[in-house]
This record gives sequence, C-alpha cells and structure tokens, in this order.
Amino acid sequence: MKSPLRLACTLLLLAGLCPANTIYLNDGTSITAARVTQTAAEVHYVAGGVEHTIPSSSVSRIEPSSGMGISVGTSSSGWIAPSRNSTPTRRLEDGSQKSSHDELAASLSGKSAKQNPGYPALGARIIGSAGVSNRALYDVESEGNSNQTAAAYLIASHYSYEHGDSEAAQQYLRRCLRLAPTQPELLQWNAFLLMEAGEYSAALREAKRAEQEDPKSVGAVRVLGMAYYNSGRFDDAIATWKRAQKMEPAEFITEYLAKAAREQGVEGNFFESQSAHFILRYEGSRTGLGFAPELLATLDRQYVALQNELGFSPGITITVIVYTGRQFSEATRAPDWAGGINDGKIRIPIRNLKSVTPELERVLRHEMAHSFIYAYVRGACPTWLHEGIAQMMEPRHSGGIAAPLGQLFHEGQAVPLRYLEGSFLDLNSGQADLAYSESLAAVEYLRSAKGVYGLRRILDALNEGDEPEAALQHAVQLNYKELESGIAGYLLAEAR
Repeated sequence: MKSPLRLACTLLLLAGLCPANTIYLNDGTSITAARVTQTAAEVHYVAGGVEHTIPSSSVSRIEPSSGMGISVGTSSSGWIAPSRNSTPTRRLEDGSQKSSHDELAASLSGKSAKQNPGYPALGARIIGSAGVSNRALYDVESEGNSNQTAAAYLIASHYSYEHGDSEAAQQYLRRCLRLAPTQPELLQWNAFLLMEAGEYSAALREAKRAEQEDPKSVGAVRVLGMAYYNSGRFDDAIATWKRAQKMEPAEFITEYLAKAAREQGVEGNFFESQSAHFILRYEGSRTGLGFAPELLATLDRQYVALQNELGFSPGITITVIVYTGRQFSEATRAPDWAGGINDGKIRIPIRNLKSVTPELERVLRHEMAHSFIYAYVRGACPTWLHEGIAQMMEPRHSGGIAAPLGQLFHEGQAVPLRYLEGSFLDLNSGQADLAYSESLAAVEYLRSAKGVYGLRRILDALNEGDEPEAALQHAVQLNYKELESGIAGYLLAEAR
C-alpha cells in the first residue's frame, strides 16, 4: 500500500525522466537509477523516488538503458497461492519455473492408475479436445469394472485440477472414493484438494487416514506434512517432512522445511480464532485479545461486500495471520514497501494498533481480493490484473496521479503491461509505485469501458487456459497495445 502523496511525487518525477541508467559498482553489483549526475567525488542518483549519493570511487561505470528502468520478476508465483506468489519457486531443468505447491501436486499424479497397462487408452478415451468427456466416464462406469472406473475418475480429477477447475476435480474424486474409500492414493489426493479449498481440519483428518493406510507412501507423508503446516502445527509439519525426506528426498520439500522453520520461529505461540469464512492467528500479547473479535467481524463484513462487488465467492476458509512489523519481515522476507502478503494465507503487519483503522481495512480488502481471484482462476491471472482489481476493491483511485501517469502512457514511456505479468516482489519501492499505479489504471479503464462483467469475462478466459493477451482479446476485444492506448485516453480525461 503506497502513500498517495508519495506516489504522486514519484510519478511526477518519473514523467519527466529520460531513460534510466545502470550504475555498475566495483563490488560487482548494479543499481538501476534515474537522474544520474557524477562529479569527481560523488555520484548522485534517484532510485525508489529517493535521492542517493555514493562515492565516485565505488563506481565502475554508468551506462544508459532503455525504457523506465523497471526490472520486473518473471516468476508467476508472486501473490496468490497456497504457494503461488511468495511461495518457494525454483527453475527446473527445462527452464520453466514451478512453485513447491505445484511440485507437490505433480508428485501425487495418480501413480497407481498410470501403472495400469490400459492407462494411455483410458486417458485418451475420457479426455478429448474439449476436456473431460462425462459421457465417456458414464460409458466406462456402465462396463462394471470398479477398478477401471476409479482409475478413469482419478484421471478426470487430475486433469481438472491441472486445468484450473478444483471444484470438478473434487467431484470426480468423490466418485473414486465411493468405489475405493480406503485407497491411500485417493485419500492423499483428497487431502490435497481439501487444502486447496481451505478446509484444513478435514484435510488433516484425510491426510492422517492416508498415512495410516500406507505409512511407506512418500506422497501420503508429504501431504500430511502440508496438512500440519496449514493447520499451524509447525513442529509436526517439520518432523513429518523430515521423515518424507528420508524416504525420498525432494528439493521442493527442502524449501517447505525452510519456510516452516522460519514461520515457526515467529508464529509458534500464536492464538487462533475462527469465524464462518476465516481463521485468524495472532500474538495476543501484541495485538490484544479484544482486537480479534473486531477484526473477525470486519473480515466477515468485507467478505460479503467483495462477494457482491465481484459477483463470485472463493468458497474457501481464508487464514489471516497478524504480525508485528518485525515478525512480518522475519516470517515472509517481504520487501519493506509491502503492506501485506497473500501466499494462500493473508499475512499483514500491524504496528501499535488496538482496533481496526480505515487503513487496515484497506489492506484487508486488498489482500482478500487476491484470495477471491486466486480461488477463481488459481495461478492463471497476470499480476497487473491481480493487483489492479485488489487496489480497486480497497477502494483506490488513480485521480491524484492521472495527469502524469496518463502522459507516460500517451508518450509510450509507461512500462508495457506484458512486462507486468509476473511477480512485483523483486521491485524496489519506486518501481513498485509505478507497477501498482499502472495496474490500477488498467483495471479502472477496463471497468469504465467494459464494466465489472468485462473483468469477469477476462478472468473466465484466463480460467479456461488463455494467455493474458489472448484473454483480453477473447473477453473484451483488446490487445495490449489497444489497452494501453485506452488507458492513456482514460487517464488524461480523468485529469481534466
């Protein structure tokens, strides 16, 4: 969350800039900066909207670079999750990036079904160009082979999850479980899907059943560790994941262990309260026990409001964790400018507050909007759209910065939206100011030109597997260039 005054000042500064410069230091690091001037003794520059001075003796060279000098992370794992956005992510051998959460899901991908000699033919039978064929599933079931029927529905469940439809994945899995209620592979996949739906207590029960049915299944042990983690039982999660590592080491579990250990040091003694839609965790000695009921009531009220404004509901229990400023930094390793993080759990820093303030309400609505969007499209939403909708829901408006930001778009000096599809977490404060401002302006323009249902159609297209620009074209008949031109006109009209 950025100060409107500071944001306006930053944008006014950016609007008059020449292309950015890169300052290369003698220690091998570099700084992307603006308004660089150098004397024999010192180098003066602007970064993050703040003026800095360093000795000339520490600078190797200064080179101009094109554009606005914004360096945007390319990871798609930035803000949403359980594991997307701010969850551990690593680059695989094929060059792609995958979150630990995705790797856990992939490790549960129906090994017993795939060992069936008829698996390829069965998969081809029920999965066509349009996706899962329910007619083909019914035909398989009518043949009376319960093992084959269970395998077919499990294939359908995994396919549906991989293509962004967790609800269908659960429906198909329920049919599997009616046919084979104690099969460990089905139980562990069910536990995983229950965690996706935010049903952590039910997921923990199912994960325990899976592990009891087959203690030697590394998948069952990994899922049990995740269920303990999502329930805030860090000691049990760490011990269980260590056991899984002895069975079959995996780098993504190593990443989870590090994350759990970091959070255990902060959240180990937190209190917990619950309402219809939320689990609230907090350190009572810092936030005050009287603060929790008010905060939960605020969350429940905002949930209903967002549901009405966006036209859909996440249908999950959302965990909200309240930290002091230092705890937030230690647990999340978020940049200083972050007012909250949503990695499947909403994590917010509260500094010296004893009640819900208007600013805290804005942060909560922002992060809750991320939960709504993630539940609707999973990891398929570009960050500019995610962040634009979240800011709009605070509510926030571009009015105070419409003129300088509109001029940037008009002159082609704004950061192209295609470069804002990935995470913002690697940006410095000034770069983040601009990225958030552009995101909000884009969503404001889309809402003004296409309505809230235009935004909903974009999300639908993303959910169906479209890439961001293709989703724009299919849903609202705009490509990125046309969208950016529309943003320029919208902002300049707003500024008049």
